[in-house]
Amino acid sequence: MYVVAVTRWGPGLQAQLPELAAMLGLFPYDLRMRLNGPLPVIVARMPEQGPASELMAKLRGWGHGAVGCALSTVPSASEMFTPREFAFDEAAGTLELRGAGRALSVRPEQVYALIHAMALTETRTTRETTSKKFSAARAVATGGMVMRKKQTQTSTSTESEWGEQLYLVLQSKAAKAAPVLLTQHGLRYAGLGEAKSHSSLTSFTTLVERLRAFAPHAFYDRRLVESRRKPGFVGASRSKVGKAKQEAVAHSNAGGVDLAARLLLIAHSRGQL
Repeated sequence: MYVVAVTRWGPGLQAQLPELAAMLGLFPYDLRMRLNGPLPVIVARMPEQGPASELMAKLRGWGHGAVGCALSTVPSASEMFTPREFAFDEAAGTLELRGAGRALSVRPEQVYALIHAMALTETRTTRETTSKKFSAARAVATGGMVMRKKQTQTSTSTESEWGEQLYLVLQSKAAKAAPVLLTQHGLRYAGLGEAKSHSSLTSFTTLVERLRAFAPHAFYDRRLVESRRKPGFVGASRSKVGKAKQEAVAHSNAGGVDLAARLLLIAHSRGQL
């Protein structure tokens, strides 16, 4: 599957909508709604590379920034190295990363890009409890044959978890080189020394500033923090605790953020931002 996205809007989109919609088999209004999202915005997902390349060329010909890629080349979270600890070795001039039984030493010139993002997960839990209670009215109505009635109570709660993250992209010739993923809630901040804060967000912000100073030549982008991606369905589960039935439905934008970061990286390398 191939994805085509716009990373920069040029002029004249309104006049181009009918032709673009016809290419995609959509009504202009439906296409306009699809394109209302934050950049990079997905225009289409196509099973073959040829039509995807033609669409990308058409968008660029109209003056828009456009990129595309095969979804198979987008690294998943499980393929990324997610360190728990970091340290700046002033003597060696390196960044030392450790976690999950792995260690990585990074020199400033190896850092190609720093893409700053926000990840969000929401879990909506519905709990249903059924009980039987004495009902005088039912007892009278049935002559004492039925003494109780069934009552069902339903409660719903929503839990949201968000955190900033940074894709640290190293120089590589591999088509699917996975970045290092630094996460606000997954790091220990002892490597900041006295700059460490009691707030993980403040500490993470300080770390990002240190990394930008460590590799000042690297491309830095934070639009995935400023324009958050909409969460998509991840999964649902059902369970029973005593007499209560519980259903949890989870939504997350993590996969969408991974894809958006990849598209921004491609757009930067090809002058499409």
